[in-house]
Amino acid sequence: MLRSAAFVAAIALVTAGGASADVVARGVQDGLLALDAKGTPSVAWVHNSTLFVATRSAPGKWTRTAAAAVPPGSSAVDFEIGTAGPVVLAQSGDDRTVVLVRPRSVGWETIRVAKVGALFRVGWPGLVLDRQGQPTVSYTRWNAPSLKSRLLVSRFDAKGRSSTRRITQEGFPKSLVPPPSAPVLFGGVVHVVESYGYRGVLGTIEWFPSKKTWIGLGLDAGIGDYPVGPVLAGLSANGILHGAWTESLLSFDNEAAPVTLVERRRYSSAAYVLDRALTSALALPSTGPEVAANQWISQYDLGLIGDSNLWAGTIVRGRSKVELDGWISGYALAPRGGRDLLLGGPAGLRWFHLPRRMTEKVTIEASDDGDSVLLEGQVAGVASGTVTIYRERPGETRTAIGRAPIKAGQYSFVDHPSQRPLVYRAVYTDATTGVPYGALLRKPLFDQ
Repeated sequence: MLRSAAFVAAIALVTAGGASADVVARGVQDGLLALDAKGTPSVAWVHNSTLFVATRSAPGKWTRTAAAAVPPGSSAVDFEIGTAGPVVLAQSGDDRTVVLVRPRSVGWETIRVAKVGALFRVGWPGLVLDRQGQPTVSYTRWNAPSLKSRLLVSRFDAKGRSSTRRITQEGFPKSLVPPPSAPVLFGGVVHVVESYGYRGVLGTIEWFPSKKTWIGLGLDAGIGDYPVGPVLAGLSANGILHGAWTESLLSFDNEAAPVTLVERRRYSSAAYVLDRALTSALALPSTGPEVAANQWISQYDLGLIGDSNLWAGTIVRGRSKVELDGWISGYALAPRGGRDLLLGGPAGLRWFHLPRRMTEKVTIEASDDGDSVLLEGQVAGVASGTVTIYRERPGETRTAIGRAPIKAGQYSFVDHPSQRPLVYRAVYTDATTGVPYGALLRKPLFDQ
């Protein structure tokens, strides 16, 4: 579905080893994270055609609810918690149906947001809640044969009634994939951020209402293929619009799928913050935007045949990049300034809480003489402890080959690998939070 081939491939995840995480759902590989006004976390995911929502009710304890039945292959694509409770958007595996799921006084309510015919698809939708907790959903209706699209926004009241407005008409913009979108509330006024790609041009537009029509403001444009995955957007505390998404540039560079971060004040400015990663979350603290994305190394990078990947979740804040051992499913700003993190993988969904923003940073370098490999690196701000060293190849179970002691923030380890090509990963698990920080070697080691 629109989670894209790259997002589907992400199910071959690297799972982190680790300490004191809360395991929310065993055997579940991907989900979404949201916090309520008090900072209580909830997680939403789909398993075996059932949408589940789990809320942390006590240390180490999560109360799980089967909220709705959804079509096979569906995914939870957006999740928010407002004054009226949690709201989840789920999208079918064929990208033809989107439903909204929320609690009622008794049980849960499922509302169909969009359903299209066989020749159409629905772009990755976005969700925002107003002050009363009522949802607004944006989505595109995309015609597969003609590549034309139509952007719509629907607002729902407490009784489930919807009011839908058509933002674009006449099939604009054309796009090689169904355009993803995200609504943002400026007070009570809905703006919608939409991204598309057509004939070598990538564009992202902010739409806002003006009398009886809508006006589009260009946020970013350039050469490329199409957007991959969701568009994430929101307002910082000072009212500045920020957005983040992944762009495919693979027809121009087979290694390029950069993460774009845009800021719109009076004018917009955009920059690539990662060269190749899938965007998964955007947090907007007063100290500046933080983007969560998942970088990867493919079998192709190692000269192997197949479509499996190794994943390295990464948090980007300004020039700082903090890598984690695992796939980042969710990342959120806590009310008191901490951060909540959701890591996914074959072992399940695991939740962590940090009292402040992430600062640990692990590095790794390799010196190869053809027989032995010297691995060296640093763990910033850590005077002692150990890092676990892994040998890894995409599509295969990784092997822990030893632990290297940390001395004055540095470590070293010598390996004699019996098989190449391969890469290495160093993992340091924080004793207080249980968060597994990692460093995946970007340059594979081949036979010499």
